[in-house]
Amino acid sequence: MSRKTLERLPALGLRVLALVAISLAVITTQASATTNQKHFFWAPGQAPNPSSVSNDLIYHGGHAGPGAIGVETTPGTYLIFWGPDWANGFTTTDVNGKQYTSKQLQNYVTSFLSNLGGTSWASIQTEYCNNVPAGTTSCANVSAGRYVTNPRKQLKGVWTDATPVPSDIVALGLAENVADDPLAVEAIRASTHFKYDPQATYIILTPPTSIATGQPVYCGYHTQTNSVDGLGNPYRLQYAFIPFLNMNWPGLGTGGCGMNSVNAISDSFGHGVFDGYSIVTGHEYAEAVTDPDNFASVQDGWNDVQGSENGDKCAWNGLGNVPMDNHTSFAVQPLWSNKAFDVTGDGCVRSAPTNPHAMPAVGITPPAIDICMTLPICPPGVAAGQPMPINMAYFGGGVQVTPKIYLVLWGWEQPNAFDHAGVGNPVNDPDGAGALMTRFVSAIGGTTWGDIATQYYQSNYNGNYSTIGNPRQQLAGLWHDNTNPIHDNLSPMDLAREAARAVQFFHATDLADSNFVIATPQMFNDAGFNQSQYCAWHDYTTPAGYPGVEQGIAFTNMPYVLNAGGGCGKDFVNPTPTGDLDGVTIVLGHEIAETLTDPGAESSIGLVQNGGWFDYQGWEIGDKCAWVGDGLQVPGAPFNMIGSDGRAYPVQTLWSNKSLSGVGYCSQGF
Repeated sequence: MSRKTLERLPALGLRVLALVAISLAVITTQASATTNQKHFFWAPGQAPNPSSVSNDLIYHGGHAGPGAIGVETTPGTYLIFWGPDWANGFTTTDVNGKQYTSKQLQNYVTSFLSNLGGTSWASIQTEYCNNVPAGTTSCANVSAGRYVTNPRKQLKGVWTDATPVPSDIVALGLAENVADDPLAVEAIRASTHFKYDPQATYIILTPPTSIATGQPVYCGYHTQTNSVDGLGNPYRLQYAFIPFLNMNWPGLGTGGCGMNSVNAISDSFGHGVFDGYSIVTGHEYAEAVTDPDNFASVQDGWNDVQGSENGDKCAWNGLGNVPMDNHTSFAVQPLWSNKAFDVTGDGCVRSAPTNPHAMPAVGITPPAIDICMTLPICPPGVAAGQPMPINMAYFGGGVQVTPKIYLVLWGWEQPNAFDHAGVGNPVNDPDGAGALMTRFVSAIGGTTWGDIATQYYQSNYNGNYSTIGNPRQQLAGLWHDNTNPIHDNLSPMDLAREAARAVQFFHATDLADSNFVIATPQMFNDAGFNQSQYCAWHDYTTPAGYPGVEQGIAFTNMPYVLNAGGGCGKDFVNPTPTGDLDGVTIVLGHEIAETLTDPGAESSIGLVQNGGWFDYQGWEIGDKCAWVGDGLQVPGAPFNMIGSDGRAYPVQTLWSNKSLSGVGYCSQGF
């Protein structure tokens, strides 16, 4: 959900993973025909470093044989626990000797794959596409590209297959040929059990098994079923193999594939002991999405001049916990972003450069306990002075000291902006939503609800600090923009460009204290909102996120939330019909408050942190109280705020560090 770029942690070891032909003396089973080469994720120090962090990923055309797709444009996963031991149960221990069961491991991996969709981490890969010329390094520079998307629910099925696993599967997975590779056979069997999905990756996990003596440690691989000279499999299908990772590998010990590599102390869920599983599974998932095809050892998607993919280039460096949906954080590695590399020189990021900080739909709320409370390593480290993580923390960026809100109703009078008329309302605002937003922004200044933000401050880096203000008049301008054309399924770049046009229209010079709210009409909204991914978002223009757009603009994407009905707040505070527009002010208030306290939207440029106030999981002042009570009148739930004009406006509560004697809670106002 959140947009943030975290500090990179010390490297665990060499980042390596090259596309290589495997010839290991320790493997006794030799291929009898052309081998279907895999793309391996080696443990630290197990293969030469490709030194691939100084170049972009390149698109290789997506034409490697019949059925090639180039990228998975609508990625999905199917999870297979192969072998009777999963049903019978087994145990494993962490670095401190604490014991965990196979059921806990299954739950951990299932939860990881269930929740990665829609996250900022998974959004990193959405800058890549197919249907563009070979040699492309930026899809934004060419037309007709079909981009990787980031749908919320990507795990399509889970299967415990109790059929026996061949002995020494780790070696067999390396050596078998295309006609009888046991992992390929299992992947095909899984596609029969579920369904054949050419846009998905079938991820196969096996229980503890024997390994060849002296076996170099690979932690996983991804590849694709295919046939050569008529031998092999009936269709092309992406699959990944994750062997049992918590082995006591010779020379590497139990941490060779990531166990306790991020979370030194394991918790009851499995953070720590199963860190390697989310790191490795995430690595293979991301590479299968962006470079899925493997025909006769040719990878024709996105990889660099050394054959390294988006996971390879950042392997074992900068590991950290990232928030995923409303459940928990998971240990992952950074993924490579050409956008980030081209601007900052560092392509390894754990958050998409263009992913805004979004307000989730109803029912998606922050977790009650932050995992960082119990762990010795908690990115982004000491930047916030290590406060109790349940409270908001200061990360060094600016806040809006004298806030000004510029409201842009973009395209509301253009043809087909609405499909209906409203009694008593103009044709360009049939539901009265535009008028409501204008009144609301005019009325929030000077309220007790607005006072909540005044406890948060910024460092002026001269020994002084400035706190957020709450002036009575915060609406600085209103623009009905019906000149610049609008369309449906807008991109973040479209909205950023409109915000930049608003800066020019209003002749705004104080960008540090300005929020440009881009409100779109019923029929013209951004693609993510149309796909029910969120209710709204705010962001901050940086060269990496919005190349070519004026830097330093804090802006809000305010879709026509009435389209989402109860998913974005309809009747959440008040009964119908009075409450039919509740979501308009709840959502807009959420984004305004978050822009006040974190106008930089958790972004950073190099070592400069733009992010202001949020907690260690990336939840901002509004996130931490979004949709509390789920429509019930409980402490911390949304309520009718009385504006400075004397009218009632439904708003959500905001997080106050001062509440409950400093413990912190969701507040209605001071």
